[in-house]
Amino acid sequence: MSMKRIKKDGEVKTSARARTHGLRRIPRRHVTEPSEVKLSDCKVRVTIYLDADVLEYFKDRAAQPNAAPYQTQINAELRRVMEGRTSMSIRDALDTIAAAVARVEAGV
Repeated sequence: MSMKRIKKDGEVKTSARARTHGLRRIPRRHVTEPSEVKLSDCKVRVTIYLDADVLEYFKDRAAQPNAAPYQTQINAELRRVMEGRTSMSIRDALDTIAAAVARVEAGV
């Protein structure tokens, strides 16, 4: 059963059952229309499986001084792909692949 009760004026009320358990609805601070918000400004929590070496690569980059957190870097790379831009030259990509292959061969 849902705790959410919406009155005709759009106000959200806590159900009696929820109140008996000490729960209450917190009023929304910001009410916006869909046209007022850009999707690129909204963060959404997702669960995604990444290859371990991909995650390690971004965490290593994030460990550098003044680097963005690894989630932010992954998001930026995905945005570059989505917008049709590449983040690294072909030479850089080949160097990255070669380094990954060397790590695998070395057992690191």
